[in-house]
Amino acid sequence: MNWTENQELLKSVEASGIVAEASSLANQILLSKRGYETVAATLLASRLDSNGNQILVCEDGTDRVNLVFKEFK
Repeated sequence: MNWTENQELLKSVEASGIVAEASSLANQILLSKRGYETVAATLLASRLDSNGNQILVCEDGTDRVNLVFKEFK
């Protein structure tokens, strides 16, 4: 992630932070440790097909997809 978090490079294009989606549990944990904050979450059980079945079932145990943001300070 070093090049994607190069603050000088991103500030040179006037970026104020980084936004990402985290669907795997491992990525949710990693991004949290790297200072990303969850700004929105969608519970996987809230997305159902026409038969009432959950559309996405993850094998890693996560129950949500997170939208995360890391602001440059």
